[in-house]
Amino acid sequence: MDNGNNVPPGPRGKFFTGNLAVFSNNPLDFLLMCSREYGDVVRIAKFTYLVNHPELIEQVFHDKNGLFEKVVPGVERKNHSAFPDAVMNSSGADWQIKRRKLQPAFHKTLIRENIAQTASIATRFLHAWRRNPSVRDIRQEMAQLSMEVGSRFLFGMAVNNDEMRQIAHMVEVVMALTRNQIRFPLFIPTRNNLRLRQARRDLDQVMSRIIERYRCTITSQTCLLGMLLEEDESGNSAWIRDELATMIMSGLEPMADALTWTCYLLALHPEVSQKLFDEAEAVLGGQGGISADNILTLRYTEAAVKEALRLYPPAWMTGRTVVRDCTFGGYQALAGVTLTVSQWVTHRDPRYFARPDEYCPERWLTDNFAATLPKYAYFPFGGGARKCIGNYLTMTQMITIVASIVHGFDIRLTSDTTVQPYPALVLRPLGVRMSVAPRMSSIKRS
Repeated sequence: MDNGNNVPPGPRGKFFTGNLAVFSNNPLDFLLMCSREYGDVVRIAKFTYLVNHPELIEQVFHDKNGLFEKVVPGVERKNHSAFPDAVMNSSGADWQIKRRKLQPAFHKTLIRENIAQTASIATRFLHAWRRNPSVRDIRQEMAQLSMEVGSRFLFGMAVNNDEMRQIAHMVEVVMALTRNQIRFPLFIPTRNNLRLRQARRDLDQVMSRIIERYRCTITSQTCLLGMLLEEDESGNSAWIRDELATMIMSGLEPMADALTWTCYLLALHPEVSQKLFDEAEAVLGGQGGISADNILTLRYTEAAVKEALRLYPPAWMTGRTVVRDCTFGGYQALAGVTLTVSQWVTHRDPRYFARPDEYCPERWLTDNFAATLPKYAYFPFGGGARKCIGNYLTMTQMITIVASIVHGFDIRLTSDTTVQPYPALVLRPLGVRMSVAPRMSSIKRS
């Protein structure tokens, strides 16, 4: 691309379509190539810059001058988003009000109180593995387990199988549509939009039934739904339905993928899996289960999870839109330009991570490694004011579930497994089939 007008360097692309085709075909490799060949700010499309340096990423996330905005406002948001009322699709004062209403449910004290419940759900779920050791689709298993754990946090109760299937269908529809580079406003009756609108109606019905069931049966307000209903002064549940739906999309779905990637990496690295087992055995062997009292001692397990999130971050790309002409990273950035940051790229930068493509949990246990790492060299949960509200919840649940799996089971990839990352709304692993067998020590305990 021409750099004569003080725009960043980047691949030239084709005359009409630019780099759209190569990005659509393999976005992960394309973004890595751009960062390594063109530097810290790369023009990957006419109105899109890829930002690769931690200090510049911090400027994107911590904009104090009102130059960058997360989402398009108003009518455009209503036309393009399946969940326009949710906090993740809001901005400005509307975002601040909604975020404030959500925050109490994610207080660390409440989350720590639920660790034992997460461990209990995981143990109960894994009993099926013990009764029937076999080859399993681990992505499907982790999606179901994440939903069972998440439904308790979101709704204060379990969802039934039919509701779970409808929720899973909506997730699949959204995942498929987010791979489309050309998207029409939802009021245009394209085939994809019709699918999305129908799935949205189905999900609305599911959420409405869950809300009504909650109102009739649950008295505690410690779950997210209970807290939101207390805030729903207007009596209109559209916002609540959107929040619950996006919590599934942006919380449970990414956790299922992150757990799958972690299991995949542990199967590839049995020596790491053995260390996790040894740690779990030492901490949990005679204690019965994971709790708020002992989870902090699972340091190697935490490191293994953090390293999996480094190599395969479910949130693999995000960005902000420039709302006023400015200079960014020494280059001109006109209003309308998107500043894209990619966890997939930055997490694999050899300037910050030795042997960046290797799975090495030990790096997180090295003295001063985390303390000397630039703030935005590692950011699996985003950053700034809009950092994922559930980051602490996700980490505690993942550590609990991973420790439960490794403590009880030996997991191995099948010989015909070829795993491919599928970068859509989140970075999903495809084709992760594993044999699961109870460890002898866990059989003796049971």
